[in-house]
Amino acid sequence: MPQALSGQALRKASALRGFTLLELLIVVSIVGLLLGLMVPVLAAAIGFAEQTSCASNLHHIGIATEMYLKDHDGWFFPLQDVKGGAGSGGKLWYYGFESNKSASSAWGTRVVDLSKGKLAPYLGGDESVGTCPAIRSAGGAGCKYAGWTWSYGVNAELTGAVGTTKTKNFASIKPNDTGRTALFADSAQLNTWQAPASPQHPLIEEWFYIQTGGGTVHFRHNRMANVLFADWHVEACGPAAGSLSPLMPGACIGSLDPNDVLLTPRG
Repeated sequence: MPQALSGQALRKASALRGFTLLELLIVVSIVGLLLGLMVPVLAAAIGFAEQTSCASNLHHIGIATEMYLKDHDGWFFPLQDVKGGAGSGGKLWYYGFESNKSASSAWGTRVVDLSKGKLAPYLGGDESVGTCPAIRSAGGAGCKYAGWTWSYGVNAELTGAVGTTKTKNFASIKPNDTGRTALFADSAQLNTWQAPASPQHPLIEEWFYIQTGGGTVHFRHNRMANVLFADWHVEACGPAAGSLSPLMPGACIGSLDPNDVLLTPRG
């Protein structure tokens, strides 16, 4: 007959026993529950970090803009510098220069020289401040340039429209309106015409100006957009009612609420 195990041997045998299937299922369920609780928290933390980084970018752009205005007697730079780009074989936008060859290249391969931007001398060579980190993670986001370049839109009511040279002076903004007048905001547009985008599958791409009724403000921070105002503070603002594009509702691209944010200086 087999000898009975001693108490010490029984304890050793018990310690070596593996988990039962039921015990494993309970552990897996608990781990899954914990992960399910953590994912929304982590997503919110990432979103907050992106919005904070974006606000920091706009603060830097604000400082650069303020220095530019002081050096140019308060006059804003043009959206597109027609005179400066004349005969250059391309277009000189306020954020950088793009050659005609690049402009005709395939989507995602275009190249822009940010060092020639109007604000470049005031940004200390830091080109990264032109890109909001949240646009990289936005669903359906694409990149028309070879690398993210400039995802903030300047107020075109101050810089003038594309191809014009007439800009406004900072003094045209009433002192009481500086806290409500937008200078820059999170911006993007929906591309539906250039492959790989199509009307059936629009893609988000960088955009560089906002204007009254333009619908190019990107509310990418939990349906909010960071806005740099003329008193140099940054604030998260929501969209105007019914302004979000129906082409891609999840993209959250629309217009700022004119009751909260001014674009055109009041005379």
